[in-house]
Amino acid sequence: MNYKKIIISIALLLTCVTLSAQQKTPDMEQQLVQRLQEAQMSGNDKEFYKAQDDFLQFLEKYDDWDKYYRTRMTRIIYEVNNKRFHRAFLEVLQLTDDIKERHHEQYLYVSNMGLGFFYNGRNQHELAEKFFRRALQGIDANKDPIAVFNAYLSLAQSLSFKHPAEAMACLDSLPQQMLQIPMYESGVLGYRCIIANQMGDREAFKRYFTRYDSIRQHQPDQFNATNLEQVMVSQCLILKDYQCALSWCDSINVPLTATELRINVYEAMGDWKRAYQSLQLKDSLELTDEREALEIHMMDMSHDIDLLESEQKKAEIRRIQLIIVGLMAVSIIALLIGMLVIRNKKNRRLREQFQQLQEARRDTEAGQAIRRAFVTTIYEKLKSPINVLRGYARVFNDPNFQLKPEERPKRYSDIIAAAQSIESLIDPMLDSYVRGTAGITDEEKRVCMDALRSPLLTLINTSEVIIEGHGEIPREEYMELRGCVCRDAYHVSTATHQLILYSLYGDNLPITKVHTIKLNELAQSILNSYELAPSAIDQNRHLGRQFLTDVPDDVEIHANPLLKELLNCLLDNADKYASGGTVKMSCHDCGDGTYAIAVFNEGPAVAADDAERIFDPFVRLRPEEHSLGIGLPLARRLANSMGYEVTLDKTYTKGARFVVSGI
Repeated sequence: MNYKKIIISIALLLTCVTLSAQQKTPDMEQQLVQRLQEAQMSGNDKEFYKAQDDFLQFLEKYDDWDKYYRTRMTRIIYEVNNKRFHRAFLEVLQLTDDIKERHHEQYLYVSNMGLGFFYNGRNQHELAEKFFRRALQGIDANKDPIAVFNAYLSLAQSLSFKHPAEAMACLDSLPQQMLQIPMYESGVLGYRCIIANQMGDREAFKRYFTRYDSIRQHQPDQFNATNLEQVMVSQCLILKDYQCALSWCDSINVPLTATELRINVYEAMGDWKRAYQSLQLKDSLELTDEREALEIHMMDMSHDIDLLESEQKKAEIRRIQLIIVGLMAVSIIALLIGMLVIRNKKNRRLREQFQQLQEARRDTEAGQAIRRAFVTTIYEKLKSPINVLRGYARVFNDPNFQLKPEERPKRYSDIIAAAQSIESLIDPMLDSYVRGTAGITDEEKRVCMDALRSPLLTLINTSEVIIEGHGEIPREEYMELRGCVCRDAYHVSTATHQLILYSLYGDNLPITKVHTIKLNELAQSILNSYELAPSAIDQNRHLGRQFLTDVPDDVEIHANPLLKELLNCLLDNADKYASGGTVKMSCHDCGDGTYAIAVFNEGPAVAADDAERIFDPFVRLRPEEHSLGIGLPLARRLANSMGYEVTLDKTYTKGARFVVSGI
């Protein structure tokens, strides 16, 4: 069998379990550990953060640094599991600074482990492997076998995607005393079964499965059921018990994993019709995953572009980019054709069907795939500088934050580097929009330039002034300059992020709703996590937030993470134009089986003539505005792709009220 995804949670579970592994834990510590574990399993951010902070204070009080830093790592893992990679990365930076400030360099391996989990979560397994190996070099195996076990297991997970033999070797290096615990042993045995089956080593599979099944049968309360379904499907196929294999597939609640396993079962049965039908379903389910994997290869191929950008003129850069994009498209097509050739060897009939399917896709999607791949490549390049600017904007927006004069050159050099990186990609970014379903006029391009390049240059110049001051700038003048950097950094990062999303989702392709979540919990968490724009902090010093609902707390909806981007666009608009009072978010039952979320403020109302114009891209209602004018159009575009509708409530006159309906 060829599993494209092998999911294992032993390493993540181990981090939390080891917190309570000591036999002589005081009652207070036991209670704090239990509370943290329950909060982690519930997924309630507020409860988890509070439980972790209380436990960290307890451990710091008693100088228990081993558990202290492992508890810090649970926060990184928690954020990665919830795909909040920016928060996870900031947590790694803060953890590293904390270790250095306390002169606890022996715990730097925890930071490397955190980066390994960060890159694994983003499917950048080679980078994850690099940091897990660094972590292993920094661990004293004699003093901390638990950390060695965790690092080898995590490294094996990273290697299993491309180097299963090396992954199995990592498992062979696990400390044997840890494998005396049935929970860890059964989890590792299940992982060994999957890798052995992936390598086609039936003898090894049989050997591992015998012990694995023995623990399952005789010690069920200590059995780790991670990957049980995948292991049992492999066993059933070896026994040629296809109905049993299909039954195990039906018990998997992850559609893509279940579909991949069914394809293998149908192929083993010789049921090519159902194999083809399942393959069609799989292709639709894994479209996003395959695109992300291909984009990583494309980014590698575009590395030469990064080296040439600083040396050649913009016209030459764009020409080379188009050539590279063409090569990427050829690589994608070649890869897909290669996949078809492999499948053709299994069955001629299936091969012909695959060829017809691929030909149809090539005719209808080739141009679109090229554009989306190009936009996503730019988006991946922009993530880091955007996150840098957002991070500094958030920190500098706190007037109580102190930055020593000697630290300023490094911090502001980071800002300049991020701003210059964004500036170098403005033209390619706008060109990507030109290649979308709608064109961009010269006036619209001028608006983009005005909204992005002007604050970028101001941001760079202001940061250079601060660096050249070398700590000699008076505090009052420095705080004023820092405020300018804060506002410009926030504006540039937000505008760039929204513009690239607008281009990326500009083809009106349906966005799949992959998560089930409680409506009130989702809306309230988005409102609570939203941060007021720095430009609005001074103006609306007393601007409050309020959440209202007439929907029961247990109501659940199917949603996509991009719903948060949609609501953040509406919150940005409400924040920007509020004259005071409260920014509110409310949930309503529409009475037809759907729900609505409204975002509204207190301030000037939108004129009737502008009620629809505000949803057009690059529209500015006031001549003195220098905003991009993309937030509301992006909100509507995302809503349409998810099957929702965004409208302005014309009956609301105390400000502006936007409603997302059809949820």
